[in-house]
Formats: sequence, structure tokens, C-alpha cells
Amino acid sequence: MNKIIIGNKDNNIKYCFRETCFGIVKKNDKFYITSKDGDYSLIGGGLEDGESHLECLKREFMEEAGLKIVSMKELCIIDCYWYTRSKVNMNSLSNIYIVEVSDDENEPLEKNSELVKCTKEELLERIVLPYQKEAIKEYFK
Repeated sequence: MNKIIIGNKDNNIKYCFRETCFGIVKKNDKFYITSKDGDYSLIGGGLEDGESHLECLKREFMEEAGLKIVSMKELCIIDCYWYTRSKVNMNSLSNIYIVEVSDDENEPLEKNSELVKCTKEELLERIVLPYQKEAIKEYFK
């Protein structure tokens, strides 16, 4: 899988590390993302102890979007060094997949999460996290 590095690691900085998995979904000419408290994101999140990438994505897709995964294909890995808006030095190792979902749509398990279907233009405008923006660029190559 293609690995992309964003930012420069500064050995004088202690980073908060988080490994994540996210899926890019396009169905019926719409991209599926989530909205939580006004923030938009690709569907996915952090790996829990002992979880595989598939297990993580299956769980996150049900929690955040109420969707079941049919298949997934590796797109890239993004190793990102960045400074969050809550002022944390972060190292995000994000495993990005192209995901196909079933036609069944359920309510997300997370109360504050909402499935959003958007155009390519809306996707490019709404996604702001640096590693997710890079994943979308890689998807459109």
C-alpha cells in the first residue's frame, strides 16, 4: 500500500500517536461522510486493542453511519504530523480504504453522528483534516 508522509517529525516534540482506519465511499454518484457537532469526516476512527482494520471499519461504519461494509480495498497509508485545533502535537497513522457498503441504511449507533451524502465538490469543501484531505486527493488520482 502506498505510504504518504505529511509534515515533518520534530524529534524535540512529543507526539500523541493514534492509528486509525477510514473509508472512502461513493455510491450512486454521492460520497458518504459523517457529521458530528458540525464537523465533517470520512467514516472511520481509531483502532481498539487487538482489532484488525476490517473489524475497526465495520464497527466505525455502524457506529457513525449505520452502514454495513460489503467490501474494502486498500488505497493508502498516511503518516501525518500535525497540530490539532485543541493544541496537541499529533502523529496520525491513517489506513485508508475504498469501501463498498450494502443498500441497508440504519440509524447510526452514536447519537451525535449523522450520515451525510455529498457531491465531489461538497466533499472537497467539507473535509478539513489534513490526512483526510490527502486521502481524498489520492483517491482522485
